[in-house]
Amino acid sequence: MFMRRAADPFAEGEIRIAYHAQLNRKKHDLGDANKSAMVMKAFKHIGKGPNDRDQYLKQMEVSNIAKFLADEYNKSSLCPAHCAHIRVLQVCVVEEEDETNEKAGARRFCAEEPLPTDGSVFIKFSNNTGHWEEDHLDESLLRFADFTYQITNKYLMVTDLQGDNKGNQFHLTDPVILCKDILRFGNTNLGEKFMEKCIDSTRELMKENG
Repeated sequence: MFMRRAADPFAEGEIRIAYHAQLNRKKHDLGDANKSAMVMKAFKHIGKGPNDRDQYLKQMEVSNIAKFLADEYNKSSLCPAHCAHIRVLQVCVVEEEDETNEKAGARRFCAEEPLPTDGSVFIKFSNNTGHWEEDHLDESLLRFADFTYQITNKYLMVTDLQGDNKGNQFHLTDPVILCKDILRFGNTNLGEKFMEKCIDSTRELMKENG
């Protein structure tokens, strides 16, 4: 694969920074945004721990499990016809062959397609401690979060829902998975106690807005 990345990030969160980039199997197609536009995300804190390959693979696992659960939710009877579908962006890990940028923490990235931009607004709908942004509550997101808890027999829950809503579909990025196994899914997995807080607040809001 060939990659071209902007020198400066266009956005940053608490943990990672995001760059506009192109990624393609053919070098001459890098300039075609329709074929190769991507977003590359790197951990903000450099060093062996935060920037080793395992941390990026864990983030890829979180996003792709969340994507799988969203796809299952969209097909299930627990997703009513009047609710929007949920789409979680798929993630892969990109690592430069050259080791030059290893110490600078800029050798590997989580790569995903860009969120829709025309007319949509990026919103953080919930976090991983049980808070929902009540100005942007939506039945579809509440049902999806509850579904992930139910379908996994209370083993895990997809939280920290953020992204945009376009064409009766939510496009979500950078989810967090809370899990009974505190050793899985990286540092944002706050464990069973916070999963209980998240499911309690989700179900309370479902009742209030049902």
